[in-house]
Amino acid sequence: MNKRLQVEIDKCTGCGLCQLACAVKKSQQFDPSLARIKIYRSEAQGFNVPLICQQCANPPCVTVCLMNVADKDPNTGITVRESNHCIGCRACQVACPFEACTYDHINDVVVNCDLCGGHPACVEICPTGALQYCDISTTLAGARDAAAAKRSMIPDRERSRHG
Repeated sequence: MNKRLQVEIDKCTGCGLCQLACAVKKSQQFDPSLARIKIYRSEAQGFNVPLICQQCANPPCVTVCLMNVADKDPNTGITVRESNHCIGCRACQVACPFEACTYDHINDVVVNCDLCGGHPACVEICPTGALQYCDISTTLAGARDAAAAKRSMIPDRERSRHG
């Protein structure tokens, strides 16, 4: 059974607990910049958009990887990286339409969500249920489109601050 993260944007308060939980689980540091989930906060428009890896069927981040260290796991469908061979060029970060590739400034590599091996820390800590870990077949229809629609409202000049 393949599962993915799903976001219900209207439930996200922008509290940032998901970022802290992710950063602690993946880097053992309370540094949200190391989280594999980002929160875009639009105070002017009054919404928050969690930016997460969409585990694309044909991920652009895999296609552009100069070192061929990114690939799609055939068993899980998860985009995976061999970070120990990553040169930190950030081509994948630029290619990702969801701004879901995160530059780890401590290790000089790019990382993305690996769903915490089936127990996403962000989902476990989310107090509002905005983040869910769902079977692909039961994922709420249109949730990804709704997230993309809200994300498209982010002015280009602001997008570069959140990737």
